[in-house]
Amino acid sequence: MKELVITSNQYNEIDEAPEWLEMVKKITDKIIVVDSGSTDGTIEFYEKNKVVVIVDDIIRREGYGPARNHLRELSKRFFPESHWMLFLDADERINEDEFHQLRFVKDYLVPEYDVVAFPRIDWHDRKMIKAENDWRISPDWQARMTRLNSPLKYVRKIHEQVIDFKRIYGVLTNPKINHFHRPASQEKRDLVGKLCAKLHKEDEIYGPSVPKHHKEDMYYERFLKEGL
Repeated sequence: MKELVITSNQYNEIDEAPEWLEMVKKITDKIIVVDSGSTDGTIEFYEKNKVVVIVDDIIRREGYGPARNHLRELSKRFFPESHWMLFLDADERINEDEFHQLRFVKDYLVPEYDVVAFPRIDWHDRKMIKAENDWRISPDWQARMTRLNSPLKYVRKIHEQVIDFKRIYGVLTNPKINHFHRPASQEKRDLVGKLCAKLHKEDEIYGPSVPKHHKEDMYYERFLKEGL
């Protein structure tokens, strides 16, 4: 069976970390967290649970695309026998009843595909009653799982995209990523808003090709006044 590494970029996620790690350990024991410098115990929690932790503020410094490439390089360094890497944020979950679909794809997907895209559902609530998108109509595809022997890479500081790949396997039977950013605290949402506004402004090559969020100007002004 092909080995999978699950990775994540996190910052002050102690409220999410125990549940996230419990889920991930049911999928693999190969886990890497790149932490931006948490002060709430997130780093200590993962170290205590024998997770590979790298403290590096790469997202704020370089953006999401370089951060994803960094996760791929770390996966190859720490787990060189692994075939795949999948990255999941601390506020994202895959339901356990879809683990078998994940295993099937990682073990049997033909080599012509070196990227797997998952439908993501943007939930308004933790009970998963109200969603912003219908995954069957508007699945919000996320190119999250990649072969580690592929030369592919991620580009853009924000809304990262993958290039130099062969084919993407994206079907609605792939596991769904349940995203819980909307139920998060206002403080956390504001931090992400300021960070994304900063990165969009800095992304000279790709920035103009990505439309502004309707709150982006407001968040950029807050970033200039408050920082991150």
